[in-house]
Amino acid sequence: MIKKNDSKNMEEIVLNWDNASDPDLKISPYKRTFGMEPEIEEKQIRLRIGKRPIVRNLRTLYEINSRSLPEDLELFVAYDIWMITHVVSIVQASGFRKVKQLGYQVNFPEDPKITVLEVLPQTQFVKKIGTSCESITDIQLNGQAQVPQELTNMLDQIESISFNGKLAMSNSVNIVGRLSFSIMTPIVQAVGKGDDSSEWIFTKDEKPLLGDQLMVQIILTPKFLDEITFQSRVYATISTFNVLPVRLKSDWITIQCELQ
Repeated sequence: MIKKNDSKNMEEIVLNWDNASDPDLKISPYKRTFGMEPEIEEKQIRLRIGKRPIVRNLRTLYEINSRSLPEDLELFVAYDIWMITHVVSIVQASGFRKVKQLGYQVNFPEDPKITVLEVLPQTQFVKKIGTSCESITDIQLNGQAQVPQELTNMLDQIESISFNGKLAMSNSVNIVGRLSFSIMTPIVQAVGKGDDSSEWIFTKDEKPLLGDQLMVQIILTPKFLDEITFQSRVYATISTFNVLPVRLKSDWITIQCELQ
């Protein structure tokens, strides 16, 4: 079930047993008497997907500090590289105390041709800071992420990328800046490099999966595009009978991004 929330630029999604791959799993095998109502039918998870992802051009960010592109970088003659920030929020998990995973998927159309260069966060870039977790990466001009280097020259200038995300600008050659944002859990799977689709899976650790979660895609597009359109959906994996995993999936929604 999807509800619109235009005032906050978010799409509200309610997941319940109707969204399960096998709705019969809501009834214990001991209670599958014909006509019996399931005891947990009213349980639901409320989530929100950001309808207007923030999109930043890596070349534009690189040139903010009056830096010139390296002469040997031919990429920008025919292509642009963009950093897209997605947001998903779990605002309520009524009755589902055992939400094991939160997942988010993005699919780009066949035309125009779009290639995913990087997906973040990834476990290899996660740092624990006290009781919190943060994704920290240096973003290269070619769209690749790398472990931050101590010798990278950082500036005081900060660019916001939505909610708690920030990009600290650099004046090092080939480094756009240092990207950092908090994450729900240090256990993250992110796939899609080199493809036209991406998927993130956040697995519960010590804390419940609640609140806002940023995800970043770095994509390669043909030059002179004004906007891109993609499909996205969210899902949650819960446990039933305290053992079996069940995935509750939303419908696909269409999101448009203006490229500036």
